[in-house]
Amino acid sequence: MIRTLFTKLRGDFAFVVLVIVAAVGAWQYVEARQARADRDDLQHAAQVICAGSGTDFAAAGKTPRGEACAATVAGLVRFKASSDQLAAATLAQAMADHDARQNEDTRAARAAAEAASSAAQRMEMADAKAERTNLVDSDWFRAVNGVAGLRPAR
Repeated sequence: MIRTLFTKLRGDFAFVVLVIVAAVGAWQYVEARQARADRDDLQHAAQVICAGSGTDFAAAGKTPRGEACAATVAGLVRFKASSDQLAAATLAQAMADHDARQNEDTRAARAAAEAASSAAQRMEMADAKAERTNLVDSDWFRAVNGVAGLRPAR
C-alpha cells in the first residue's frame, strides 16, 4: 500500500512540488500581510503618542523619523517619574507631620486628664478637711481653682 502511494507520488512529483511551493507561498503572503498590518498599527500608535506629546513623528531636516518625538516622550516620562516621587515624598511628610501632631495631642490629652484627676483628688481631700475642721482655708480655694483649671490662689 505504501509502495503504491510512493509510485503514484513519483509520477506526480512535479504536481506535488507545485502544491508545496504554492502552500509555502500562500503562507508567506499571509505572514507578510500580517507583518504589514502590525507595522501600520505600530506606526499609527507612534503617531498618536507623538501627537499627544506635542511633537511630530515625521522626519525633520537631518533628524530621523520619530527621534524628536522619542526625546520628548522620554522627557515626559522623566517628568512623570519625578513628579510621582515628589508626590510620594510630600505625602509621606504630611503623614509624618500628622502622626507627630496626633502623638503630641495624645500626650497633651493624657497630661490634661491626669491633671484633672489629680485636681479632683485634691478637691476631695480639701473638702474632707474642710468638713472635719468646719473651716474653708486657702488650700480649699487652691483645690477649687485647680478643679476649674485656674491658677492656684496665693
